[in-house]
Amino acid sequence: MPEKDGDGYYNTCYCINKLGEVVAKHRKVHLFDIDIPGKMTYKESSILLPGNNLTVFDTEYCKFGIGICYDIRFPELAQSYKKKGCDFLIYPGAFNTVTGPLHWELLSRSRALDNNCYVAVCSPSRNEEEPNTYQAWGHSMVVDPFGKIVTSLGHQEGIVQCNINLELVDEIGQQIPTFKQKRPDVYESLKKI
Repeated sequence: MPEKDGDGYYNTCYCINKLGEVVAKHRKVHLFDIDIPGKMTYKESSILLPGNNLTVFDTEYCKFGIGICYDIRFPELAQSYKKKGCDFLIYPGAFNTVTGPLHWELLSRSRALDNNCYVAVCSPSRNEEEPNTYQAWGHSMVVDPFGKIVTSLGHQEGIVQCNINLELVDEIGQQIPTFKQKRPDVYESLKKI
């Protein structure tokens, strides 16, 4: 939702617990600015300011990390959340009907698999009764740490519900221990090239 703070505006996600209390507030970190000559120009930065913080909150189940829409395209953000102990990442977003079919599921599954965590993506449903308005791709879903879609909606209105097995995070982390086997020493040396 839009949030005004002083003279600036942010794309903000409020996280509310089951008691109705705000437990976290995430401001979208990566703003969607594109310029495709002769086709389309869209600049969120002409209206919005970027957030500058990771947003993590604890529940009785696990630790959650939040990103908004375009944030899902940045694996470093998800990796930072995993380093902070998050076993579940949530990305509210509204991909359109061009990039949605190409990237929404792929990015959701990639972030889950790359970071050995659950990922939930939630999107507005499509408003086909008003075709001249923005059409979101929809397809809210939950993906498990192995990159498998646990449940998914189409583009219609609905609620995603599923059972989550957090033991799967540890189980897969032991089977494929990528976080233990990362080579930051090599990655740092590549920055110098």
